[in-house]
Amino acid sequence: MNILNFFEETVQRFPQKTAIAYKEISYSFSDLSHQAKCLAERILQASQTGKPVGVFVNRGADTAGVLFLAVLYSGNYYIPIDPDMPSAKISSILTDAEPSVILCGEENKPVLEEIHYSGTIYTLDDRSSEECLVCESIDVDSPAYMVYTSGSTGKPKGVLKSHGAVISFIMAYSSYFHLGSDEIIGNQTPFFFDASAKDLYLMMYTGATLEVLPSEMFIFPVTLIEYMNERKVSYVCWVPTALAIVTQMNTFKKVLPETLKKVFFVGEVFPTKQLHKWLTTLPDIQYVNLYGSSELAGICCYYEIPDADHQPDILPIGKPLPNCKVLLLRDGVFINPKESIPSEGEDAGIGEICVIGDSLALEYFHDPEKTAKTFTALTLPDGTKVRALMTGDLARYDAEGNLVFVSRKDFQIKHMGRRIELGEIESVA
Repeated sequence: MNILNFFEETVQRFPQKTAIAYKEISYSFSDLSHQAKCLAERILQASQTGKPVGVFVNRGADTAGVLFLAVLYSGNYYIPIDPDMPSAKISSILTDAEPSVILCGEENKPVLEEIHYSGTIYTLDDRSSEECLVCESIDVDSPAYMVYTSGSTGKPKGVLKSHGAVISFIMAYSSYFHLGSDEIIGNQTPFFFDASAKDLYLMMYTGATLEVLPSEMFIFPVTLIEYMNERKVSYVCWVPTALAIVTQMNTFKKVLPETLKKVFFVGEVFPTKQLHKWLTTLPDIQYVNLYGSSELAGICCYYEIPDADHQPDILPIGKPLPNCKVLLLRDGVFINPKESIPSEGEDAGIGEICVIGDSLALEYFHDPEKTAKTFTALTLPDGTKVRALMTGDLARYDAEGNLVFVSRKDFQIKHMGRRIELGEIESVA
């Protein structure tokens, strides 16, 4: 099974339903499938299957809709690229991945000329007049996409995700939180961020509509909420910074979300004061703190906030989704959440978060040493041997058995949802 299998099932169920929209531009599920297949025909003319294809990400329905899907239909995997990154960093990514094809808008071509890219460049206007056949050689272990994160040595590192990892996550996520075809997803996260994949694959799997919210509206939260009401947005998964802007500017005194039912957040700590304003103003909404890693296809832990009266001072990252196990490892020993913290020190109950399950990434691209260090073979207490992700995040258990994030093993920090390696800044300096 692969991602396209469940997307084609969705196309059959909801052919004329809006799949993705941005301002006045929208695609039905049938249109999205057809347009992507037509562009996939062009990709196959210039690339073998199973290869990387760069996609310059512009805000809108075309990038996440047609371009990403076209790459998947061609049997290749896509690399989302932020066109506003310094040209040297774009050049570094392309040198490492060596994509023979890049999909972009006309406005992005000068960047490729500046870095002397010599491969094939396609835009939406280069679509074939006919659909291509769906590649039949895609299985659960085939790569679907690769994101580049910051690296401690100053060189970005590619994290490769498989079709199977995406399927494992999105099926568990949508089922557990009852996310179905009636949802209207309000997308805030740019599509070159790994966290945006949740929105895209929820649309493809459930038949929900993905509303790409204009980025300029986040400067004017009143306009943003009015737009969300107009588009009947029911679910959002944003970085806390974006949610905090809404309350910091006293937006709720002027307009309230009318259709919003689920507010999820991920990527950084939600300021307690701003979260409390959401909870007290809109108490009937479901609020969920999510935790994950770029080395996963999605998230692995969640914590649902009961209500404003029971808002903890420090939000836990919670408990694992049904599709994975999340354990704490300290000095080679798994920490039991039911046991009290030993008396030898207040940090004795702190361990590294390790994740076991089908949603783990395949590898770090062209870096077997880093892959072997991060994706480790572990033996569980029952003797089972598993492949585990060592996240580098340190956590402890609270009295309810929830995981609570404490710190990092290294010098990585988070800012507005971005992973930043301080070593990368140091190496440049």
